[in-house]
Amino acid sequence: MIEMSEREKFLLDLQGFLQVKDFLTPGEVQALNQAADANVDENAEGFFPEGSQYGGGMDGQFGKGGATGMLTWEPPWCHPFRDMIAHPKLIPYLNTLFGRGWRMDHLPFISFAKKGTGGHGLHGVTSRIFDGAQFYHHANGEIRTGLAVFQFQLADINPGDGGLAVIPGSHKANFKCPEDIMLYSANKDVVHNVAGKAGDMAIFLEATIHGALPWTAEHNRRSLFYRYGPKYLNYHQEYIGTTQPEWVNELTDVQRAVLEPAYMDHRPLLDDDGTTLERPAQEPAPHRPPHKDE
Repeated sequence: MIEMSEREKFLLDLQGFLQVKDFLTPGEVQALNQAADANVDENAEGFFPEGSQYGGGMDGQFGKGGATGMLTWEPPWCHPFRDMIAHPKLIPYLNTLFGRGWRMDHLPFISFAKKGTGGHGLHGVTSRIFDGAQFYHHANGEIRTGLAVFQFQLADINPGDGGLAVIPGSHKANFKCPEDIMLYSANKDVVHNVAGKAGDMAIFLEATIHGALPWTAEHNRRSLFYRYGPKYLNYHQEYIGTTQPEWVNELTDVQRAVLEPAYMDHRPLLDDDGTTLERPAQEPAPHRPPHKDE
């Protein structure tokens, strides 16, 4: 099973997020952007609603814009987004976070912002309480985590532009974060704005305190989000359930496997090449001594 490098593991364990430069090729970025251009009108009235909702240092003139449904856009526009479902370069990161066997949770979406768009409030579970869906754990050299977010930049984010922000190390925090920090009104120096070029990927854990800072750049933000989780977890109530929609049959076997509902036993697993599947044999039930009343 291929995993992240030791350097990447160290940085993720330390920070609760990880930047991966040049994850997507220029051709992949172009195809995703062309599909978005063909299906999303960022200049439409109301696309960026008036006012932002989070207050504090997150205030802005506009709210963020968003697009969903990319997996069912008319061909050829759906194809670049379907190709992301089980992107071969994602496999080492998913194997490291969840072990072999994982699933996509939430349908993907694109977050847009224009100059003056307010931020998205900081939030995250941390280690102060245990949340079975949003946790971080390390033992015996292995990382295990709940829901994790993979953000792909389709436009440059320069230092100070805004967008993705995290409090590094907060996935291990043992105390409640003060409200004024969550509102980006105090101790702003602990909040890190994650810059990146088009094609870069940022991974962050739902346990890590994260959000988005107000957008200040002249060009629009365009960030693509995919969320993944353990094979046993179904986090989002509106996500594909036990009965999958008809369009799923248009996908490859590998892509369909990643969209399967949450279960453990006899699950199809992606090989390291990302193009073939293995369905492990049914494991026998463990032996147990008879109960005294049996």
